[in-house]
Parts: sequence; structure tokens; C-alpha cells
Amino acid sequence: MQSQVASERPADASVLASGFKVEACHSRFSIKRLSDGRAMLNLACGTRMHWGWNNLDFSPYARLRRRPLLTTVLRRIRFVSEERYRRLQSVDPQVIQWNLRKGIPFADCTFDVLYHSHFLEHLERSAAVKFLRECQRVLKPGGTLRVVVPDLELLASAYLESIRQLDYGHPTAEMAHERAIYELFDQMVRAEVTGTTEQKGWVARVEGLIRRNAANAGELHRWMYDRYSLGRLLESIGFRNIRQQVASRSEISGWESFHVDTNEDGNPYKPESLYLEATK
Repeated sequence: MQSQVASERPADASVLASGFKVEACHSRFSIKRLSDGRAMLNLACGTRMHWGWNNLDFSPYARLRRRPLLTTVLRRIRFVSEERYRRLQSVDPQVIQWNLRKGIPFADCTFDVLYHSHFLEHLERSAAVKFLRECQRVLKPGGTLRVVVPDLELLASAYLESIRQLDYGHPTAEMAHERAIYELFDQMVRAEVTGTTEQKGWVARVEGLIRRNAANAGELHRWMYDRYSLGRLLESIGFRNIRQQVASRSEISGWESFHVDTNEDGNPYKPESLYLEATK
């Protein structure tokens, strides 16, 4: 996962046409490049990333990865579990901690590829438009945007199929029906933060005070997309050559080696996803 790293000074602080404010503190960020010279950006990366890319996130993992001393202390007092600590080690040590509601902290026409997965649906519709305009701004002309979101068409189809199975009296239909409804609505309405509910005792109480609820933690889905609605949105921003892909396929050279949408065995990481690519 080694890469050639070059420092490039991003744009000065400004209020962008999108309405997002980019703060002056981003001037310290360097641009990592692959050995072939390409600059790749993974936004809201979580713990799925390639270390040769420029990875940006605002989750607790990004914050802790940049603070190894604090992480060591929290591990010793068992506030960070061994499972979470192992997950933390998969995070790029150079991950950029950044709130994307402030915009994307890089200059115009910086990146050859921009990617984000299961993030757009967490934004209100107006914020999604502003965010995608930012994506277009930092992409080079001819650059590729790859967007991954939960596929409303697949989720709705699973629900309708479960209804048909119930009508036919299929023995597993009730379970499939409950699951289909859960997949459609849970992340729109849940109150508790997923990771917090898995903790116990004082750790759960403290984490609950810090992260509060699912809405505050940014877990809730604010909109859903299918291939038509997302395609229209990208087209309205000015992207062209919009095409649907699968987890393992892309027009991005070397895609198979990055394993951001696939596991090491090549299977999709989130098989319920919609994958669209577009060109600036």
C-alpha cells in the first residue's frame, strides 16, 4: 500500500458557490499519489480504504487514528475494545479528519478519481447537491466520480418479492418480509447509535453521552436513490457519461486491486448497493 507522496498547496479559504465553506486550516494537507501519478480521493471512508489514496473521514476512527497516544490510553482502560482497536489499525495513518459539510478541502481540478460509498444518502437533498458540486470542483477535467449508495430499486424489489412469497404461503416469507421492511426503514428512524448498542456497562453510558443518538452521529438516511434518480442528479450537476457498474468492475484503471467495494475474495462488500460512475 505504499505510494509516492507529493505536497501540493490547496486553494485559499473561500466561500464556494456551492455554499460550503472551506477553512484555511486545510493548507496543511498533502496530496498522495499512486506510483503512476494519479491522485485518488476517498470521502467519508470509514474503515474501507486503500492507503495509497487520499482518505478523508470525520468518524471516531479518523479522530483516534490521528491520536495514537490517546488511543493507547483508551485501550488500556478498555474504553476501546480489542475488536475496535483491530479495526482502527486498518485505517490509513494519514487519514484526514474533516467534516464534509465544510466542503472538500482541496483546490479545483486536483484529483483523477473521487469516490464515496454509503455517504450521499445521509445528506439532505439540498446538501447532496452542494456536496456533488464540490466533488465536481475538485475533479480534473475527464476525471471519474464513483458513487455508491444503497439501491432503492433492489430494496423495494426485495420487499415486493416478500409480499408475493407471503401470498403463496412460502414457509420463510414472513422472515424475509420483516427483513425487507427493516432494510428499507431502519436507518431512517433508528434512535440508538449502532456501535454504542454493542457496548456494555460504563463504556456504553459514556459513549452514549458523547455520541448521543443516531441523528447526532450522522447515521440516519435522509434520502434514497435508484439508478434513474441518482443519474438525473449527477447529470444536473454537469457530469456526463453516467454509467452503472458492479462492485468488481470500473473504468478506473487497477480497480480490482483497491478492494474498496469488494472483499479480498472478490465478493461485494455491500451487495445491496448501487454503483454509478460519471465523468467530469
